[in-house]
Amino acid sequence: MEAAWLLRLAVAGAVVRGSLSAQPPNVTYIVQEERCDLSVNWLHVESPNSSCTRHYKVALRVNGNWIKLSENCLSNPSWTTEISLGEKIDFGVQTACDKDCQVPPWNDNETFPVVQNGIAGTGARNLTCIWWNRKYMECSWLSGENASPDSPYTMFYKHGSVQQCKNITRNGSLFQCGFDFAIQHVENIVISVGGNSSNIQPVCLIWDEISRLVKLHPPRIEYLLKKSSEVFLNWTKPSGLYNLFYEVEITNEQDRNEKPQLKCFESRNLQDNTARIDVEPDVQQSFRIRVKTEDGLWSDWSEMKVSNPRASTLYLLLIILIPLCVALPLVILLIYMKRIKRLILPKIPDPEQILKSMFQEQSELQPPHETVNNEEIHPLTIVDPAGKEK
Repeated sequence: MEAAWLLRLAVAGAVVRGSLSAQPPNVTYIVQEERCDLSVNWLHVESPNSSCTRHYKVALRVNGNWIKLSENCLSNPSWTTEISLGEKIDFGVQTACDKDCQVPPWNDNETFPVVQNGIAGTGARNLTCIWWNRKYMECSWLSGENASPDSPYTMFYKHGSVQQCKNITRNGSLFQCGFDFAIQHVENIVISVGGNSSNIQPVCLIWDEISRLVKLHPPRIEYLLKKSSEVFLNWTKPSGLYNLFYEVEITNEQDRNEKPQLKCFESRNLQDNTARIDVEPDVQQSFRIRVKTEDGLWSDWSEMKVSNPRASTLYLLLIILIPLCVALPLVILLIYMKRIKRLILPKIPDPEQILKSMFQEQSELQPPHETVNNEEIHPLTIVDPAGKEK
């Protein structure tokens, strides 16, 4: 949706300061609501003499304050800038001969008010956005005080191109809309909230430093170990982010009226997610932590974890005793397993020993041989007539 208004035509030869500084003629402007752009055009002013080369100075005034000036002198008779719709906006244009664009102070009769569409008080209120973990942008706003209860709103966001946020949800007078925005190298974003009819006044917000909208998910404390007067903390860390700042809140559980202590830590690398904190010994304390980027918003607090000095001592004892309790029965079991194996599985005899013992028994059963004059005398063998030995 594009709204254009012709403000007024400034006649040629309007108020001139010494013919060297003047308001150019035929100043017109166009407002593009979805883009939050103000485009100004005017007629070129001829130089009064050869020593003067015309340049133009343009300034923007919001709610009575001059907040934005063109960085350099303009040589062309046109100017485009982003504006915060929903505010009282004026702009001014002057000509100058020098390249530094030195012009007299601005007067009210030399400025142009930007007429905005819609009925006053119908625009979105309290428009805010959060860039969750640099991946998802979520914006919320309240309906205008003078808007109809059933007035619908539309939302557009601009980063290079203009896109519409389509998943708008409503809860009473509260509106919300979110969109994926996982862009690594980005510096600014423009959000525009308007209506489906010309009765709703458009509202624009411009964030030149989008890093201020970053809000990370809260960390999670992985482990907490207290030893004497020291506490060791380890927590989860967002992936792929550098230059993070952490804040640890320490509360005395024995005196909840005591003001909690705050300890701050700075993380410059991806692996830095531990801390050693000096605390009071023999005191039960609770810990929770939050995180933020260098320019962003603080995350919500993590879940609270309580450190009990006695519990910590017991924890250390368990770390030592558990391995011993496991190792000792294992050794005993191995010893008894060897004995049980002998009972269940008998020993397999050695064949060499068996053969040796058999030959030995045979040699013991044979009768001894007698010798006479160094000749062997064999036992007498009697053979009966039938040919059988006796």
